[in-house]
Amino acid sequence: MSALYDKRGIPIERGDIVKVFHFIGARRKRHYMYKQCLGFMMIGKDASVPYVKFGHMTFNEDEYYLERPDGRALAAYEIVQSIKCDHDERQRKPEAA
Repeated sequence: MSALYDKRGIPIERGDIVKVFHFIGARRKRHYMYKQCLGFMMIGKDASVPYVKFGHMTFNEDEYYLERPDGRALAAYEIVQSIKCDHDERQRKPEAA
């Protein structure tokens, strides 16, 4: 199974809090949303297709969205906190040659 990476090439894992760019407001102020990676979810007829589940930082378990872990780096996502505070030490995505 592949992974998703933030804009610095760090793999996103279960429990990570990510900062996601939302929009540019008045006076060029940048606004962000914060999401939490809730883990992997297998969907499909035989539950063979993996997806990464992101929550909206609420207590409602039905509020989430899915991203396909296809090895890409999400340019608008940045990990700001992890459960074990080890996100800066994780193996980064190898650079494309």
